Amino acid sequence: MKILHETVQTIPHLPFKYYEHNPLASIDVAPHWHQGIELNYLAAGDTLKFVTDGQTTEFHPGDVWAVNRRVVHSATGPAQANWAEFGLIIDDDFLQTEVPSSASWQLTLTEPRAELKNPTAYAAIRNHLIAIHDSLANGANDLARLEILSHFYALVATLGQAFTVPLATTDVSPNQNLTDTVMDYINQAYTEPISGTTLAERFHVSLTTLNQQFNANLQLSVNRYLRQVRLLNARRLLLETDRKIDYIATSCGFTNRKTLNRNFKAWKGLTPTEYRQTFAKYHKIDTSCL
Repeated sequence: MKILHETVQTIPHLPFKYYEHNPLASIDVAPHWHQGIELNYLAAGDTLKFVTDGQTTEFHPGDVWAVNRRVVHSATGPAQANWAEFGLIIDDDFLQTEVPSSASWQLTLTEPRAELKNPTAYAAIRNHLIAIHDSLANGANDLARLEILSHFYALVATLGQAFTVPLATTDVSPNQNLTDTVMDYINQAYTEPISGTTLAERFHVSLTTLNQQFNANLQLSVNRYLRQVRLLNARRLLLETDRKIDYIATSCGFTNRKTLNRNFKAWKGLTPTEYRQTFAKYHKIDTSCL
């Protein structure tokens, strides 16, 4: 499984990328990440399983949620649920230019119970998303763009005021380009015998510097991010194929089955075999990836 880096593509004259799911198709969004903050609204459909950094959260119609920068995430939902699900990814250069303090935002609008913290702000964000959706559906002419921007600015202000906490302070000046480049490489080469040490050598920095950059940008060390990518790939192979555990371990970059077992149980509380027996019945085996 390849974890994709989704590049932000803004609609002309609007500082975000907009998406809307096909209502009659199943939701099956592969793990990916992007620099910009993502906002999502599930208006109708069924239970949507949303995975961020390997942790699964269930969202239901009416839920609004956000995804922090550079967080690997994916989504799955059953077919023919008459989905109404849409959202936007904020252009990060625009956001940090307009709101410099946003560079240190850590979003808390990441699970359904976030509504309990501030139901008024939660409802306002949902209403702004709906207004943006409705305006875009009618065509983004010059006057419509002004209306969309009014809702967008109000949405960002509400998000920043009600659903963010500051990142842990650091004396390190974040080098986002280095972090993005190494993340892309890890996502392509996780099956190989790479480590934080070999990555630091490859990108001509010290391991200390590389960890400082990953911690500043992701709140993860480079080895922890690498392990996360390997575990996410192992999880997908467990659920979507009938490959043996030994094969999954080596094909996902673990030295052997024992190493995969130890790391997987620390992550999910179950061994790979136990996890497959518990959850594989909910997934159709996809032999195209064998």
